[in-house]
Amino acid sequence: MVGMTYRTIFALIVFVCMVAGAGLTAGFADTSRQGSKPVLELFTSQGCSSCPPADKLLGRYAARGDVLALSYSVDYWDYLGWKDTLGSPENSARQRAYAQARGDSRVYTPQIVADGLFHAVGSNDAEVRGAMRSAEDKLAGDKVPVSLHAAGDKIAIDVGAAPGGAEIRHATVWIGTAKSLQNVVIKRGENRGRTIAYHNNVRSLAKAGTWTGKPLRLEVSAAKLRQAGGDRVFALLQQGSTGPIFGAAELSGF
Repeated sequence: MVGMTYRTIFALIVFVCMVAGAGLTAGFADTSRQGSKPVLELFTSQGCSSCPPADKLLGRYAARGDVLALSYSVDYWDYLGWKDTLGSPENSARQRAYAQARGDSRVYTPQIVADGLFHAVGSNDAEVRGAMRSAEDKLAGDKVPVSLHAAGDKIAIDVGAAPGGAEIRHATVWIGTAKSLQNVVIKRGENRGRTIAYHNNVRSLAKAGTWTGKPLRLEVSAAKLRQAGGDRVFALLQQGSTGPIFGAAELSGF
């Protein structure tokens, strides 16, 4: 620093401090988002010829790590000649309940619901990203940290407190299991002869408890969760059963 004035040295110190402070701020922001990742729920069917591109797109979101991407196989297209091997009436009922909650009666495949609020054509990435942005804006001040970890023979769910100024003070904590990847050979119907990869296909979803705005810990038997056949567990903090999702977390290899 030979030849530098005190004013120059002071300016340099201020600059370095500002850069360091920005880095710390970014680090804290990343941490605060860890338990509030956005949730994408794809409603799909093995009997739907428009669904494979959506199944593939969901796989890309699932691989990102910053999004909880879930796949629900419905059963209402089974009459087309192929019974969906992963489908269930519960999945179909969840999709219809979302449509009823939105008030638009829009039930179709492939359909993605973002954070329990906005829907999009599941194969249209631009629409999906738009739905995610709309949900992010809507829930900007209401996100709650949620985390999962193994605790002996239990899976512990930790839910944080309601953010300051948020109106939410009551929500349901859901615990679910999913299969990370399953390839299915489809022998009849619109996708006859195709092998389709399904990512994070939901195998079970049950109420774990009720959150009232204060920090909460719940524990669920890991052995009971494994009975559903999945290899990952996820938690949702949701208003009722098909309202907005305020927080989510996932744990693989449980």
